[in-house]
Amino acid sequence: MRILTCLALGLALAASLRAEDPPPTEHRTIRVEPAATLNVNHVSKGRDTTFQVELPSGKPALLRVSEPGYETQWRTITPSPNDSSIIEITLEREPIPVLFRGDVPAVVLCDGAERGTVPCHLFFNAPRAYRITFRAEGFLERTLRLDLSDGKPRVVDAALTSSTATLALGSEPAGAKVLLDGVPQGQTPLTLRKIRPGKHEVTFSQDGYRTLTHTLTLDAGQEATLSMPLERLPAGLTITTLPIGARVYVDGVFRGESDLTLKDLPAGTHTIRVERPGYAQASRTVTVGAGESRAEEFRLNIIRGTLAVQTQPGTVEVWEGEKCLLTTQPGKDGYTSQLATVQLPPGKHTLTFKAYGYADLTKTVDITASQTLTLREKLAFKPNLSITTKDGKTYSGVLRKYGADGTVSLELKPGMTRTFTPAEAPAYDKEALQRALEAWGAQH
Repeated sequence: MRILTCLALGLALAASLRAEDPPPTEHRTIRVEPAATLNVNHVSKGRDTTFQVELPSGKPALLRVSEPGYETQWRTITPSPNDSSIIEITLEREPIPVLFRGDVPAVVLCDGAERGTVPCHLFFNAPRAYRITFRAEGFLERTLRLDLSDGKPRVVDAALTSSTATLALGSEPAGAKVLLDGVPQGQTPLTLRKIRPGKHEVTFSQDGYRTLTHTLTLDAGQEATLSMPLERLPAGLTITTLPIGARVYVDGVFRGESDLTLKDLPAGTHTIRVERPGYAQASRTVTVGAGESRAEEFRLNIIRGTLAVQTQPGTVEVWEGEKCLLTTQPGKDGYTSQLATVQLPPGKHTLTFKAYGYADLTKTVDITASQTLTLREKLAFKPNLSITTKDGKTYSGVLRKYGADGTVSLELKPGMTRTFTPAEAPAYDKEALQRALEAWGAQH
């Protein structure tokens, strides 16, 4: 019974509610610039520029107008029957953020007006194109067109180009002195900065190496590298020998005969060897610096052979040309000499054996280095005076003695001498005697 009673009461209440009049409303026109989305009391009315809406009369209504890129507008209105005005709502653009970034603290100018220093955030109200200029000391000014027509945020790289050039210099080997346009800059390796753009001349110099000059053109902002391999200067060496005509070898390579000048010798240590037939080989190590010139003299020692001579008679002079090489001395028997020796250069020698009372003997011999050549020579007896005695006998021999009283001693044959008095031998050739005396005097 209770349930039925409640149900009846509910039905009656519902009927009474349906019977109430709906709340009054006001018709209003809303215009939006630009086209945007309208919400009334959190209920979307779509996106347009003009809206026709019904609002509760006498009650506040919350309007929300929004559009991407614009600031959202909120407005509360209370419509009344006497107000039929059009509601105008104009959206304002949201500021467009732009980040300017870079490594150089450049000044940012927007359409000629200074706005900040990189790095910085700037905000632009109008969605249009702007002329942006970056300026920094030591760098080239840069201008660009920044188009913000779409209203979207941007990140702008404010990279600047240096107004000067940079040049990194090296050499092989390192340590070369550097001149830039004739002005000393230091030694390699080094980096030169803030070089004015244009053509420049770089000179590399180092002791012992050829000086090199290189011309190059640098642009503003360019970072160039220049590395030069240096050419080592050759060394000069003059080689002289006594006697001249020796074959010259440098590091085992034949370079010519002395006297010799070499101008293309690499700097460093070298072994010089000189050779000449009949002379001892000579060598030494020399060190010459790059660009240095020096002289080396070699005095060669003759490699001699030995000449051994034994003669008959016992005293004989052995001559070569105008030089007496040796004189033999009598041996035990007085007629045969002792063995005499002399050192001679290798090669052919023409020898003349001379002894008073004997005919000269000429002989050519070939001397070999470090060997002994033995000669045993017998000279021919050669009388130089004839005497005729009173009994008519003639004696020929070699004058050995002539006395003041006219006594003459003749060696009739080797080792046998006879003396003639004027009484015994009054007859002899006076001219022959004079010649014999001269020869005898020269000998004694």
